[in-house]
Amino acid sequence: MRSRTVAGLALALVLSGCSGEPDPAATEDPARQAALTALARSDDHLQTESFTVEVTSGDAMRTTSRMDVPNRRAESALRQATGEEQSMTVRTRLLGDAVFMQIDGVPIPGVDAARWMRIDPARIPPGREVSFAPGRNDAGGADRVLAAITDANRLPDGRYKGTLDLAQVGTGTGLSFSTSDIAGLGDAARAVPFLATLDERGRLTHLQIDLPAITAGKAPMVETRYSAFGEPFEVATPPAGQTVTPPDSVYQYFGR
Repeated sequence: MRSRTVAGLALALVLSGCSGEPDPAATEDPARQAALTALARSDDHLQTESFTVEVTSGDAMRTTSRMDVPNRRAESALRQATGEEQSMTVRTRLLGDAVFMQIDGVPIPGVDAARWMRIDPARIPPGREVSFAPGRNDAGGADRVLAAITDANRLPDGRYKGTLDLAQVGTGTGLSFSTSDIAGLGDAARAVPFLATLDERGRLTHLQIDLPAITAGKAPMVETRYSAFGEPFEVATPPAGQTVTPPDSVYQYFGR
């Protein structure tokens, strides 16, 4: 992903599809259908309990977010490599309808890395709206990723293996693949191997998207891990003296 794409995503990582068409054979096989159903339901709990999600793309990107939809609070930190020994960091806090962001390592005019900015949700690009609504509050983008699964089966060890269509994942809140990302992968993007783990309650805890398998190892493994279900946490409002109104250049950078 390009740094701007990831940065734009970061604006709504902890905040804010199309359904992939399953293989006809999968719908005729009870075991495969059961696997598809289990995976489709494995993110339902994200709307009813707090959780932590970590997304990594090799050494290039890592984001850790905590989300509590019932209590309307969240925070995230994203680190994205932008060059050799260079990186950008985006921190976000969400409390009710208030959104705060701190950006470091990005040359945006008028931005002070030491200060928090209070973001205007109305100026966030369509499709990346800041909210606690379903599908817009998960840095892992599980709703789109799971809907893009085209085939799956349960392994003897209880994990799930199958394929997904990156074109159906697309872009949005959380893990995203841009049109250029997908075009660069060609037809292989339509059947990317994945491996998923659910806990004893059927909740998604680990998802591995095997990009190396379709790029001869050139693209990094993308991994998403969910944990700390139901664990309480607090998010502090940044001090007023350290909070500013963002310049227009911030919204322009994020594509608005």
